[in-house]
Amino acid sequence: MDILERFKKYIAFDTMSDENSETYPSASSEVAFGNLLVEDLKEIGIDAYIDEYGVVYGRSENGSSKTLGLIAHMDTAPTLSGGITSPRLIKSYDGSVIKLNDTYEMDPNDFPLLKTVINEDLLVTDGEHLLGGDDKAGIAIIFEFAKYYVTHKNEFSYNLAISFTPDEEIGKGALHFEPKKMKADIAFTLDGESIYEANFENFNAASAKVTITGVGVHTGMAKDIMINSALLGIEFNNLLPQDMIPSKTEGYEGFIHLCSFNGDVEKTTLEYILRDHDKKLLEEKKKMFNSARNLLISKYPKAKIDVLIKDEYRNMKDYFINDMSAINLINKAYLDSKIRLSYLPIRGGTDGATITYKGLPCPNLGVGDFNPHGRFEFVSLTQMKKMVEILKEIFK
Repeated sequence: MDILERFKKYIAFDTMSDENSETYPSASSEVAFGNLLVEDLKEIGIDAYIDEYGVVYGRSENGSSKTLGLIAHMDTAPTLSGGITSPRLIKSYDGSVIKLNDTYEMDPNDFPLLKTVINEDLLVTDGEHLLGGDDKAGIAIIFEFAKYYVTHKNEFSYNLAISFTPDEEIGKGALHFEPKKMKADIAFTLDGESIYEANFENFNAASAKVTITGVGVHTGMAKDIMINSALLGIEFNNLLPQDMIPSKTEGYEGFIHLCSFNGDVEKTTLEYILRDHDKKLLEEKKKMFNSARNLLISKYPKAKIDVLIKDEYRNMKDYFINDMSAINLINKAYLDSKIRLSYLPIRGGTDGATITYKGLPCPNLGVGDFNPHGRFEFVSLTQMKKMVEILKEIFK
């Protein structure tokens, strides 16, 4: 089975994670898919198993003293159904408009990423499903490399460890990942976009929940008595920087994002996420919430305003500035392959950050998947194949 056949086999399996589920993994389809991957790993000569949390581990050794790990996630985003059985292969894309179906098309003027993959072989959706390249492109790449590894072990300087995790798309991919089960010295998540980009920086992240309790009375006798908590919620949000939001920031600029606003006269809740690559700037954003709270309390002393802030994950750059071993492996592989490479900060999180702070350094590599989480997703088969060759250089 070649990389295209394997990718098509895996994307036909719908593994959408469920953010409302109370189980782990969140969807039974992830466990079923994990069992399938274990059998497929064994078939190509990798010793593999799935643990009680639905995490797949595999291993092949060549007698080396060091081990490198490769990690990808099994679930797809809970935004659109996966399970696509009719992806279309476009050979040597010519830069024209791609018609997905009678309703949807991709115009390079609307999707400029298409201009970066001209002359590459692309896989596109049917316009009704996710393609699932996030992250089944990563899984297929790992399998293609593992097939080569088990029959050419003497070419490599490291043992091979593999892990496939569930529930990454709902922020729980590394929740039950155990470095001691993977037994690697360095690992790489294969979960990025272009293979010409890698990542060892991500946001520091926190969440904030603001709960406002007002005073509700009959509207006919409300003067100087009623405190409408919904209006206080609006006022609270307006005390935060209005340009410090996702739609007005880019690159290294952090943001405060209002995720939900629910309430009535007596009780209102606002839920936010806070993001910044600089942890000092994240701390300043937290202080903004307490300042807004204090101001409103002084203005409305009969209202009750609670602010609960929780840290979520850390920027893995803080680890790698002190230990560049993993980054050096990437740099050498790209130099030896004569392939261009840029490092970009992730404007989000990554399992690699959590895994890094669990004790296993884990930067992120691209897989050639673009426009994820929607019907306009596409994968460069050309880049997938090239990433297999880059992995060979990393392991040498």
